[in-house]
Amino acid sequence: MINFANIKESHIKVILCLLAIISFFSTINILPPLDRDEARYIQSSSQMMETKDFLNINFLDTPRLKKPPASYWLQSLSATIVKNIFSLDKPPLWSFRIPSAIASSISLLLVYLLGNIILGRLEGILGAFLFLSAPIVLIESNIAKTDAILSCLVLSLIYLTAKIIFVRNKEHNIFSKEVFLLWVILGFSFLVKGPIALTIFVLFIISFKIFDKDFNFQIIKIFYGFLIFLLISLPWYLYIISGGTADSLVEDVKNDFLAKLYSGQESHGAPPGSYLFSFFIIAWPIAIFLIPTTIWTFLNRKHKSVKYLLSYILPSWLLLEIIPTKLLHYILPLIPGIALLTAAMIVDQIKNNNISKFFNNIYIKIFSILPILGVFIIVFVIFYLGKEYGAGLSTSILLISSLFILIGIISFYYIYNLDFYKATMIAAFGNIIAINLFLIFIPYQMQKLWVSERIYKEIQNSNIDRPLILLGYSEPSLIYRIGSSTKIARSTMEALNLINKKKLDYIIIEKNFLEQFKILCSKNNIEIFSYGATITGFNYSKGKNVEINIFKINFK
Repeated sequence: MINFANIKESHIKVILCLLAIISFFSTINILPPLDRDEARYIQSSSQMMETKDFLNINFLDTPRLKKPPASYWLQSLSATIVKNIFSLDKPPLWSFRIPSAIASSISLLLVYLLGNIILGRLEGILGAFLFLSAPIVLIESNIAKTDAILSCLVLSLIYLTAKIIFVRNKEHNIFSKEVFLLWVILGFSFLVKGPIALTIFVLFIISFKIFDKDFNFQIIKIFYGFLIFLLISLPWYLYIISGGTADSLVEDVKNDFLAKLYSGQESHGAPPGSYLFSFFIIAWPIAIFLIPTTIWTFLNRKHKSVKYLLSYILPSWLLLEIIPTKLLHYILPLIPGIALLTAAMIVDQIKNNNISKFFNNIYIKIFSILPILGVFIIVFVIFYLGKEYGAGLSTSILLISSLFILIGIISFYYIYNLDFYKATMIAAFGNIIAINLFLIFIPYQMQKLWVSERIYKEIQNSNIDRPLILLGYSEPSLIYRIGSSTKIARSTMEALNLINKKKLDYIIIEKNFLEQFKILCSKNNIEIFSYGATITGFNYSKGKNVEINIFKINFK
């Protein structure tokens, strides 16, 4: 076993920073812009930069107030810095993903620091390694959305509260810097994703009070803190309301946030328990220790640190399971707590071997190994993606799949023999390597999925003039690529009106609209000529195959 006790604190932090750079920054330029949320964020941030209006959020000509502005601000800032440093005409795609990568890096360090405070140094280190190895963490760090940022803010709240309770617990009357930062972060979190972080934090504080009677709410200075929260979070909302877009704000909040509470929004509904099953994939290899971690947590439920982490995890997890709308990244803010509980179990197994007696029964031992099957589901998904949307089972797909299987087999062996530490090191670092290799080599093989990228390359190679009209296929990823001047037609007649009004030269048409559009053009003395190759692929946002053509428009 590596003796982390002999490694200096500063060296541990340097190692974690290097792992973050390798895992979160080396792959942020691999994936094309993803539909639909990421591309909408990037396009809206781009429009902020173009218009110099950083208060009103728009996607083309439509207000986009489903999410508050902070993520757009961070993306605009990072893109502007990169653009200016490299003297570019347009910021690259990866510059918009920097805030997510930075947020995930900070989260990695916070997992270690939180574990170090409430559990111990080794627990913090193992917890950080487990957190880093979760597929959902590595994937979200490469996407320009709010989720990695929100997770970082939630973890910051949990860490600061831990410092207040576990380090400054005798200083109830002091308004410390931790208390001040706590409420500043809560206020900023409201500008990132509305009341999500606040809800998690309130559930956590109330639950911890129930579990630990000695905890005093006054230690976090609720009255003064709430004033700080309002000063930070309210001004933007008041500006939007006073600026005449209050109706758009209310409608977006109702359709985006409130609708999720009572219905499966946008076909993302799933029954309670869905997150538990998905956990075996999105948080593998943390999930392979789920059963021993659950047993250990129950046995140690009276320990203050265990109460603290349970208060952080359980209430919000139960709430997410109850809410009909379910997306895999919703549980991302809770994964650090589960990683630390798992690390605490592993360290206790190393030091005291207390958990082993529960696994003497062969049936319990085999049952506890079932989560290993998650790695085979991951391999199946890789095979499926390669076969359906790529060039088949390429060498890289076979090698990466074999690596995942090898990790699973070795982890199985060590867990069966109750050597949780070796299983952790093999599974965690093996998973980090395998997922990074997947992100580097596999996406470009799945050309059928990147319809927008192929259209964009066709436009670039043919030097087609902008703006363009989109009829049928109008995904945000394509809009981001071809610019804010893009016109979207909802029908063939609307497309014709745009052509007559704007005198535009090119139109991108999905096959379903083509025949009717040709008839209308013929009746209105407009000629269209096919320009470039027909582009076929799979629109994963709508779950259907598409066929796209670019046409040049001439007036007779």
